[in-house]
Parts: sequence; structure tokens; C-alpha cells
Amino acid sequence: MQMTMSCAEESRAVSEMLAGTFKPADTFFLIESNLPDYGGWGGSAVKAASNSGEFAPILRHLQLTPRAKILFIRRPRGDAKNFYIALTNQTDPKIYHVALAEYVDLLELEIASLTEEGAPRIGDREMSEIDELYTVCTNGRHDPCCAAFGAPVYQALADYAGAELVWQTTHIGGHRMAATLIAFPAGIVYGHLDPHDVESLVMNHRAGFMLTHKYRGRGCYAGHELDEAAHLAAGAAEALVREKTLKYGVDDLQLTEVNVLGDGQRRVTFNDGNGATFTAEVNTGMSAPRQTSCGDDPKPMPQHDVLLMATT
Repeated sequence: MQMTMSCAEESRAVSEMLAGTFKPADTFFLIESNLPDYGGWGGSAVKAASNSGEFAPILRHLQLTPRAKILFIRRPRGDAKNFYIALTNQTDPKIYHVALAEYVDLLELEIASLTEEGAPRIGDREMSEIDELYTVCTNGRHDPCCAAFGAPVYQALADYAGAELVWQTTHIGGHRMAATLIAFPAGIVYGHLDPHDVESLVMNHRAGFMLTHKYRGRGCYAGHELDEAAHLAAGAAEALVREKTLKYGVDDLQLTEVNVLGDGQRRVTFNDGNGATFTAEVNTGMSAPRQTSCGDDPKPMPQHDVLLMATT
């Protein structure tokens, strides 16, 4: 009998490149809810909640923020209304928290306050800054790999980092790279995680370092309004530059620019804050057909070839 691999098993079997697979987003809204009025976390939970019901006007309000990503979060037996905003710029990322009385309070979030000095405001109330947070996709109704791979990583993280710092989340993107995780406040996205990766990930995150072999991309590259292709190329280049130069500190590199060289070709430049620059060329083509989601017909996906060009 022929055995069929899940999308995550296939991605791991072919050693799919993780870097350069997270799409642009630099502001993250995390809303605690099991979505009971929507039948729970469906396959497209955020989209469904945007279309009708209690959350529709709230999500439309939050979506006024450029390059925003909205996620619903939950914990087992949780029934509160926690809300977080992560502002994931390169130089000074922050994440803020507030416990809501009612979800409708989010209509009072001052979108303009997200770009101002100080904490975001909901009405006349300032949100509180916190130090760290982890979200793991466990949305098995979107793809079974999210639950199969994500749930054990969530539990390992809750046990190691502390349950108050870890949330299950709806679809992050790239479920074939499950377990997928976002580490805040920097908005660093990881994939192909297993429970045995948790201790190293948390220890490095708290010390200000990244795991480049599990790295998918950054929440944003501050000051650079990149289109999707350029953002993905920057993520792919960053992983290689860090590995070749041993600059694993989150603050060790800052994106300088992304230049288009031709169809699918980009030159990406970083600096280290001490006068050194690092340049890589990224050629983006298409892979051989593979599953993007369990049960879907295989199709080609973007694939990056990265070459470190110069260090000055």
C-alpha cells in the first residue's frame, strides 16, 4: 500500500528552505477568543470573523493599520479577553498587553497611537509593555499538520518558558512548515520546530540571538515598505548572511536596501551598525511541485538561491 506524506512531512523530507517564506507584516494584533459564536477556529477563522458577527467591525477597524496581521489566540480552559499589539520594527520592537472588558472596546484603539512615542491607547487607557511572548499555530481545522506538529511544541513551550508567555494561535502561514511559531517582540518567525527545539529557542531568544536553521523571516524590516517578493528575498538573504558571518544576535544586522536586478533577482544589503556592510544576491525561481496543504494537488512554490557577494 502506498503511503502518502502530510504536507509538513514532505516539506521536511525534501529539506525545504525555510528562510524567505514569511510574508510582510509589521504590526500584529493578537485577540484571545475561542470564537464560540463562529463554531470555533475554522479553517479561515480571521476571514470568517471579518465577514460577519461581533468581530466584523472590530477587525475592519484593526485592518486600517498598514501591513497588519490579525491572529486569534487561546489557551486550554482560557476564557478571558487578553489583547496584544506587537510593533516589530528592527531597532526597537515592542509588545503591549491589555485585558479587555469587552471586545467592542477595540473600536476605541487609536490607530494613530501605534506610530507615536509611548504605548498604544484604547480610549484613555494606555496598554502595558511586556518583555516576551510566543505564539504557536495549532489550527488543525486549517491544516491537520498545524495541530499534529504545533500542539506538542505549544505544550513544551508552556512547560519551559511559562504558560503565561505562550499562546496557541490561528493560521500564521506556511503550515507545511509546521510547527510554526512567532517570537515577540521582534516578530521572528520559525518553522519545522519540534519539542526538542524549545529550550534552545527560548534561551537564545532571551539572550537576544536567533536560530538561523529554523528561521523563516522577520515580522518587518523597519523603514522599508517592501513588496512581498522583496520582503521574502530579504528574509532569505538575512539567514545566509548571518550564517556566513556568525552574526546571530538579533541586533547584529539591519537591512539597508533591496534592489531589483532583474526578473526574480534582487540584491539585499545589510549593515552591522559599526560601518561594515554585507551584500547577498537572491535569485527566486519555482520549486518542483509539492503540497502546500494536506490533500491539495502539488504545485510549484517560490524557491530562493542565495549567494553572499561582498563584505565591506
